[in-house]
Amino acid sequence: MRLLLTSDLHRDGKKLLWLFDHAPEHDALLVAGDLLDIFSSVDFAEQHSGAVRWKEAFLRSKKSMAWCSGNHDFFHGEDALVTIASPRWMREQASTDSFVTDGESRLLATANGKLAVTTIPWPVYGVDHDIEGRVISYPDLVEDLLEAGQRLQKEEGVPWIVLNHEPPGRTPLSATHNGPEADFARQRIYAAQPDFSLHGHIHQAPSAEGGSWIWKLGKTICFNAGQSGLGEPLHYIVLELRETGDWTAIWHGNGQTCQVESKRWESQ
Repeated sequence: MRLLLTSDLHRDGKKLLWLFDHAPEHDALLVAGDLLDIFSSVDFAEQHSGAVRWKEAFLRSKKSMAWCSGNHDFFHGEDALVTIASPRWMREQASTDSFVTDGESRLLATANGKLAVTTIPWPVYGVDHDIEGRVISYPDLVEDLLEAGQRLQKEEGVPWIVLNHEPPGRTPLSATHNGPEADFARQRIYAAQPDFSLHGHIHQAPSAEGGSWIWKLGKTICFNAGQSGLGEPLHYIVLELRETGDWTAIWHGNGQTCQVESKRWESQ
């Protein structure tokens, strides 16, 4: 199974077109937040309707996809109080066998097998969320999503990947960015121990001093592809999962590539 991992698209037409052309060469596309851009001059309604059209066109290629929300995916002027965990436009996109939207834990079917995917919404603290009539705090929501992902991993015997825009704090994936949200991400990933986790938010992480695009947190292999500026080539990771349990990850960014194999981590 070949997975294409990225994040922080920020409504960049060049990056979206590249994905539209090249992602179908892979079994699934996973995007860890910030599909939109709150600083764009383009109306937010037009931004999210464009993202939905792009998603639907991609799914017509008969490939699979999952996304989670990032800080740019919430339009802060739309609601005085955010009472749902995910941006409304994302929650309106119903999950299917080949698509997992924000705030879900479910199986994602691909042409080469299934994958358990958990999509963590961008954190909105201090607000009780109304999830299908159930009032729940953000930490409890994340706990429920991760427990559901763990069950799928064990019951189905499939790899499990978590999409969470916030990278785990005090790791090279967050570079110099730390704080309560980053620490919360680290704590939950470390406690749940998915096979893989995909993050974003810190664009410069792979090239920052002391930064990286890959890190091991307990048994979890964590990724942050980083991102380039507007109109510049996409940063992405190709993750190949083999039936033996081995994997290969290749990072593409800044005109460079870097490859890591599972055996490197097994020896650590």
